Amino acid sequence: MAKKMKYTSIALVLLLAAGFLVLTLTVDAIVEANIEKIGSEMTGTPVTVEDVSISLFSGEGTITGFRIANPEGYKMEHAMVMNDFFIRIDLFSLLSHEKRVEEIIVTGPALYVEQKLPGNNLLTILNRINKRASASRKEPPGTSPEPVLIIDHFLLKDGSVNLYTSIGGERSAWVEMSMVELYGIGRDERENAVEQAVEQIAARIIEQALKSAARSGAAQMKDAIEDIFR
Repeated sequence: MAKKMKYTSIALVLLLAAGFLVLTLTVDAIVEANIEKIGSEMTGTPVTVEDVSISLFSGEGTITGFRIANPEGYKMEHAMVMNDFFIRIDLFSLLSHEKRVEEIIVTGPALYVEQKLPGNNLLTILNRINKRASASRKEPPGTSPEPVLIIDHFLLKDGSVNLYTSIGGERSAWVEMSMVELYGIGRDERENAVEQAVEQIAARIIEQALKSAARSGAAQMKDAIEDIFR
């Protein structure tokens, strides 16, 4: 009897461990798939993630290898690269219509601004995001199956911007990027808040990236970008 109970206990522990592993992998896979799907749809260019690892106990984790590819017609491979960033999710919210991310902290991202006349790659991406978000706003209330996304706190710090242009000859320069911090993203929206959340974050990041690039010492690049803000 004792031996039978022992084997039963071992089997139960193994079953629970297997179930926990499957659940963990499922959460990670869901987050990764949604980032890539929604990101690619919003930007109109491939968005990829190398790995997602989120704890089922705390909801905290790391997203590794986040990349936004450049639109067609641009020379550089990527528009944005985040090697890894911290995320904390309200895991219970994953079961509801309103998905809640408590915090996202991005440290040391690299943005690549490829300037052409009259625009650049980041503005091309932002225009696509704005069009997607604008279209979602026109949908009648209650017709969209998309979940609501709330992000309590978003922080991007220690970023850098690589500015490249072939206007007047090829030039390239690296500059530091100003911090971006947002609170309560998506809380004012009733429907399609995923699109609005992406739009709000993207607009602030791209605005800061272009303003940082405009402060660079390369005169021709500086003049070309500054025209955007006039």
